[in-house]
Amino acid sequence: MYSEDLKDKIRNVHAYVTTPFKRDDVTQLDLAGLEKNLEFLIENGVKILSIGGGTGEVNALSNAELETLARASIKVAGDAALVIPTLPENLRNAVELAPVYEKMGAQVVLGMAPYIRNEVPDDLEGVFNYYKVLGENTTLPFMPYNTQGWPPEFFCRLAELDGIIGIKDPCKAPHNLFAAIQMLGDRFVWIGNKRHHPGVLHLRFQMGIEGFTAGLINFHPADELRLFQLGIRKEWDKMIEIQTRLAPLERLRTKYGDTAMLKTGMDLVGLHGGPVRPPRVDVVREGVSEIREAMRVAGMQVKN
Repeated sequence: MYSEDLKDKIRNVHAYVTTPFKRDDVTQLDLAGLEKNLEFLIENGVKILSIGGGTGEVNALSNAELETLARASIKVAGDAALVIPTLPENLRNAVELAPVYEKMGAQVVLGMAPYIRNEVPDDLEGVFNYYKVLGENTTLPFMPYNTQGWPPEFFCRLAELDGIIGIKDPCKAPHNLFAAIQMLGDRFVWIGNKRHHPGVLHLRFQMGIEGFTAGLINFHPADELRLFQLGIRKEWDKMIEIQTRLAPLERLRTKYGDTAMLKTGMDLVGLHGGPVRPPRVDVVREGVSEIREAMRVAGMQVKN
């Protein structure tokens, strides 16, 4: 099982860190850039670094690259932040990576949801079996990422697996998540998401989430961390004010592609964003101007 101390650690803002690639060769990692980006996040108070997740372009990364990213991140973070590496949706790759992460000192990992030909399996028993086999091949606590809109009853099935410490949910089916929280209480640590419906993070806290995933935090940590503090204090009106200011940027993530938009924002504040890997596409010049203006209006300092 897992300790209550670890559960407390993951009740926070989960920074979904982008993966920097070399500007002249997107097939190569920019580890020096990653180090600078992580130092920026840690210096600004970020306590959880989710490495190689969806925002980190997990589907474009090899197992060797995921290992390299995790190892470098753990080295930079030390005791200052909790690094959560990612297990990809391919079972064999996940089973190979899990003990590697364990040996390098990871305390908890993210388990991406498996797909069949890019579609949710018709029978979720296969998804349950995926996580069951994963748990049998690692002693690391793990957090499934519900990118599949699971019904409440499936959360109850997952509760049978001792290795699962928490659930990350993008809140695309918030009623399902609310029902699951009502059924299972504190069995899991519940980590939600605010991106897909800008302005409703306070409602997620009201239904029981205990932390949330963040993308804008890559270049603007202050408001994301502030939202978490307001959420645990139930200061809903102040949360709405911040969300209203950030909502245009959240919408631009959808317009230009989540990772590409975030990397553009990072470049605009002097961090190491850089290019995305194909088939993702970089933000066009007009989009860069739109993102720059939205950041300026939100009160952020950007390069000319």
